[in-house]
Amino acid sequence: MSSNLIITCILVALVAAVVVAWYLGKSVRFSKGNYGKKTVKSVLRRYAATHNFKLLENVEMELDGSSQTIDFILVGFFGLIFVSALQGKGDFYGDFKEEKWTFVDEEQRIRFNNPVIEMDKKLEMFRCIIAQKKVYNLKVDTAIVVVSTKTDVPMYLSNVRENNPVMNVEQFRKMLGNEKYERDNNVDVDTVCKVLRELKGN
Repeated sequence: MSSNLIITCILVALVAAVVVAWYLGKSVRFSKGNYGKKTVKSVLRRYAATHNFKLLENVEMELDGSSQTIDFILVGFFGLIFVSALQGKGDFYGDFKEEKWTFVDEEQRIRFNNPVIEMDKKLEMFRCIIAQKKVYNLKVDTAIVVVSTKTDVPMYLSNVRENNPVMNVEQFRKMLGNEKYERDNNVDVDTVCKVLRELKGN
């Protein structure tokens, strides 16, 4: 066997090993339940860095004895984007008007709170708190990003809103490419971040 052929075989084996290690690592992270948030965070961090925006994680709010936590808030000159991350290697079934959605894979069937309604609750609480702080006219968009090891996440949704906040990672990246997020609506990013960090304990 020639030396060139040996080298080629070694390189192919190394590439295969790297691919297998990456896939296994991805599967482990996914099974631990943190792959979804890490994936979304990575997308948001890159976007924030290239636009001089700020990214806040696990933002907690309290109002009248109730509490809410927002996975991520992107703060930019345009306003805010509230982002929740979901993950699953199976199929998602949901009706925007029903309290519960269903996730099904080869091993389990899980009922969970409608993430759209949950996001509505977070947004409503946020609006109430910032009104108390006399902060108005702050534009807020929402996104519920469903992450899977599959390229295309099977989602079977009904009564979908005109502006559907539920999307996969590629759709989320496309959303961030919307020109409206390039607009300067005179939002003081640092001041808004300070307000967001003080939402708990009001």
